[in-house]
Amino acid sequence: MRSISMLLFGGVVALGAASCGKGQEKSAPAADQTQQAGPLQGSADWRERMQRNHNADSSAEQQVRRLTADLNLTSVQQDKVRQLSKLHNDRIQKILDTAPPTLTYADFQTQVHAISQDFHNGVNAILTPSQLQLMKAMVGRLDSGTEARHAP
Repeated sequence: MRSISMLLFGGVVALGAASCGKGQEKSAPAADQTQQAGPLQGSADWRERMQRNHNADSSAEQQVRRLTADLNLTSVQQDKVRQLSKLHNDRIQKILDTAPPTLTYADFQTQVHAISQDFHNGVNAILTPSQLQLMKAMVGRLDSGTEARHAP
């Protein structure tokens, strides 16, 4: 389950939530992440960049395409993934729009992770047992580095 969450979190965060290259920071080693994220913490710069680069519609479709290609989603499942992705993106956008200026990048990431977990649970709930097996295989490829986290 953790691996499925990491897959979807990585894909959604990189593509959906912000669409601003955050996925590279997320996968960087801890020392590099501190150097990259450090200047963003405590400033509004990270929020402004995310607002400027946010494209929820495009990221939702990328997520649907990726999961459809890898899991052979039905049209009903595709529609549900779109709905879940829209809700996911709307919740993250609300944080960007309404959170106090004191919200740090780290605190934002924590909130995004919780929202993404809800998304993952929703996606997992609509998958068949065989699709869940395909998801595990996809996660294995992503975790091993043999496949890129970015959707086609």
